[in-house]
Amino acid sequence: MSVNVRIKNKNIFHKKITLQDLFIEGMRFGIMDEAYRLEEGKIGEYTVIFNAKEICRGYDIKINKEDIDLKMPLPTSENDILFFYKFVKQCCQKFKTKKFIREEEEVTLEEIPKWIELDRKTSVKALKQIEEDIEKGKYKTMYLFGALNPITLGKKELIKIGANLKKLGELTSTLQEKDVYYAKATLYQRKDQSCFRLYVLTENIPTVLPYEPKSLMNSEDPTTKDWYLGIVYEETFKGTISYQDFLKSIQKIEEYDTEHFIMILDKKQMEQLIQQYKVEL
Repeated sequence: MSVNVRIKNKNIFHKKITLQDLFIEGMRFGIMDEAYRLEEGKIGEYTVIFNAKEICRGYDIKINKEDIDLKMPLPTSENDILFFYKFVKQCCQKFKTKKFIREEEEVTLEEIPKWIELDRKTSVKALKQIEEDIEKGKYKTMYLFGALNPITLGKKELIKIGANLKKLGELTSTLQEKDVYYAKATLYQRKDQSCFRLYVLTENIPTVLPYEPKSLMNSEDPTTKDWYLGIVYEETFKGTISYQDFLKSIQKIEEYDTEHFIMILDKKQMEQLIQQYKVEL
């Protein structure tokens, strides 16, 4: 679910507009990697823009010669909605127009308060629907793609949010502002064509890892049967252990969200894991 906006360039000579021309106060940006983690400061065909003061989901921008396309995912926080339409106004000013296209309908800047309220109501409705679906067992969790990394919403998170957009923004910002590395599972293929996925844990770096290794969005992944954890210390890759053996060894963790925890190990702890569980791939 998203809101799509297009601002057409009304300038006769269609002067090229860059992202730098559209900067507003508090704006950060970057592009998403294949694991939906932000590579901040980079610009791509689709660039993510978000509010540095409260990191929720942000929105995508695509800049063409003749227009600008924006896409804001819903549900999102109230601050994200306000930040989105502030940016829409900035784009319209640069293109010297008081009109833009929202969901294939031409609208005016004066109508923005109406669309803000509609997007608020749509976000609240979407959160309530997620609550209902999880309560009924339709699924256990829901992935929300944040501006910096994915966040899993389960019953505990939804209780904290209470279908309140301000609380949604507070939760997503608190999680994404943590000084941690959000690990991804890289896919590798053996000579016999079988595949495995590998997370990496580096010495003394707080890392977000899953309680249960799986492909993003709970999708089926028939190509991957084996999951491993790579161990790095002294800036050197020291070996690999089974992810299940790693989970068995865990004694104390800090929870990140319903499906993830934060792990930090020192050199001594890593040496013990390698000595006890190391496997050759």
